[in-house]
Amino acid sequence: MTTAGTGGVYVRVAIVGLGAIGREVYKAVQSKPGLALVAVADPALVGQDAGEVAGTGACGVKIVATADEAFSQFGDVDVALVLTASAVADLLPVVEAASLRGVDVISTCEDLAYADLATPELARKVDARARAGGITVLGTGINPGFVMDRLPLTLAAACVRVDSVRVERVVDAAKRRGPLRAKVGADLTVAEFEAGVAARRLGHRGLPESCALVGLGLGVTFDEIRNTIEPVVTSAANPRAGIAPGRVAGLRQSAVGLKGGREIVRLDLEMSVAAPDPHDRVVIAGDPPLDVLVQGGTHGDRGTVGTTVSAIPAVVVASPGLKTVLDLPLLG
Repeated sequence: MTTAGTGGVYVRVAIVGLGAIGREVYKAVQSKPGLALVAVADPALVGQDAGEVAGTGACGVKIVATADEAFSQFGDVDVALVLTASAVADLLPVVEAASLRGVDVISTCEDLAYADLATPELARKVDARARAGGITVLGTGINPGFVMDRLPLTLAAACVRVDSVRVERVVDAAKRRGPLRAKVGADLTVAEFEAGVAARRLGHRGLPESCALVGLGLGVTFDEIRNTIEPVVTSAANPRAGIAPGRVAGLRQSAVGLKGGREIVRLDLEMSVAAPDPHDRVVIAGDPPLDVLVQGGTHGDRGTVGTTVSAIPAVVVASPGLKTVLDLPLLG
């Protein structure tokens, strides 16, 4: 962190990826006291002014192609907000560049939320690079990162005993960006949907990671996490806006954590066009039992922006290494 000329302390921020979410993160960083945007990287937008791309007017920060350029050409950077990768392997080069220059990394990479689950070897590489460079690396977002992992664990703190946790999230994909509609298979045939799931083109990345995080917070090591995905099919009795009967309106996905044959954690997610009754609900069986409803649900895009920017103060003072959202306070 750097001391400004007025005597205040601010954090120097680089943004990697200035797509739809990156532009909203840009606006949040620019409006947040204590943060100073110093660099932006996006290979599709090289040479353009970041503020003009974000639609807020010129800011004087010219976009470069890579994270390495952003870290090396603009003086010291304290933290990089990486809004591009979904796989840990894609994020590793950014972590390597950041570790050489002491730049902490906060990423919306879904697999990074709990990288030990699916890619333990890559998780160890990221952790080793982070420790060697004295930096902190964190995967966060709204889901994974909050609604279906951190929120239920926060509520569980009020329980003397927790027997099981169930979280259900229903999202109306019609109200979200085009990429989400594509990710849930909206307007495909059932056969096309099943092929997309088999090829891992469809489905919500990060749901098993959220399940594992809840288990970690409860102190439970699951014997198995079952992840299932099925289509939500439009019918004449259940019409969906713009989706013909017999075609896919979206998906239902579940991640279930089992221990000794017993269901300890169950996460049920529906994302579909014109989904009825969007909401987030956390049901905890225990002492005392809890049943908490977020009517309308938590806005995915705005929540992702909020969780990313809110993590900055905690990350810049955290110890080196790969962290999960359970390692850091909600607000820095």
